[in-house]
Amino acid sequence: MGKIGNAIGVLEISYYSNTVVVVDRALKAADVDIVSFHKKLGGKLCHAVLAGGTSAVEAAIEAAVQAAETVGSDAIKVAAVINAPHPEIMKLLNMIE
Repeated sequence: MGKIGNAIGVLEISYYSNTVVVVDRALKAADVDIVSFHKKLGGKLCHAVLAGGTSAVEAAIEAAVQAAETVGSDAIKVAAVINAPHPEIMKLLNMIE
């Protein structure tokens, strides 16, 4: 995956304002980049994909999960790390051609 890293983190969060808090915590916790972000239903459901080295993505996702103390445990729907994602997943995210 080159400079993007070898892992991605997937977050799905209820409400745009919660997403801002959660993703901010994740980005501050580790050297990762946002590679995808989408709002659905007028911002009632958002998802973000972060990329970086495996340990950085793991740290970022852990920080995101800990943000549940602020936004509520029911706000974070998905928080997952995918190590060495399949090239088709990277195509899906428009990260490679």
